[in-house]
Amino acid sequence: MQLLKKDKYILEYSPNNLGKIFELIIEKIPESIFSLLNKNFFKKAVKERTIDLYVVKKDKNIVSIISVITIDNYNLLRKKIILFLLMHPLIVFTNISFLLGMIGKSSIDFGKNREKKYIHLLHLVIFSKYFKKISLKKKDNILNYFFKKILKKNNAKSLFLCYEAKNSKARVYYKRNKFKIYKKINNMFFLRKSF
Repeated sequence: MQLLKKDKYILEYSPNNLGKIFELIIEKIPESIFSLLNKNFFKKAVKERTIDLYVVKKDKNIVSIISVITIDNYNLLRKKIILFLLMHPLIVFTNISFLLGMIGKSSIDFGKNREKKYIHLLHLVIFSKYFKKISLKKKDNILNYFFKKILKKNNAKSLFLCYEAKNSKARVYYKRNKFKIYKKINNMFFLRKSF
């Protein structure tokens, strides 16, 4: 479902081709917990609107993937992931170190921020080759415009997210766009930005 357009870029909500989008996410963000889950889990989470999924398109090409989640749905998703892993013990046994590293990601204190009306940015994938003909500033302005609209749709004012310290591309992008680091746990950075 097309939501809005900025220049030649179109923001779509709950797009088709969820299988392809899932593969793109785990290819570009292999440290995501979703790399241990299957397509069906992801599809169900999107279709049940536990996760809000958006794509940015230009000339029918996916140029960015954005997934967000509310506080309540984050807690619900976490329970569903735990249940999934309990039903698939082989995944747990073969990925123990990976899962131990994920514990820090669930250390955000949502309760203190519940009144501030924010949503959690689960995934941001940007395919830079589709933005080469425009300036970096214009690309950032387009994505920030879409972030504002996504926040407004969710009656929220701020985005929260986390990423691993080794993810240099994420560090450069979020620093350039003035996301503020408010916590660091082991090798994880936790950021927020109000729009």
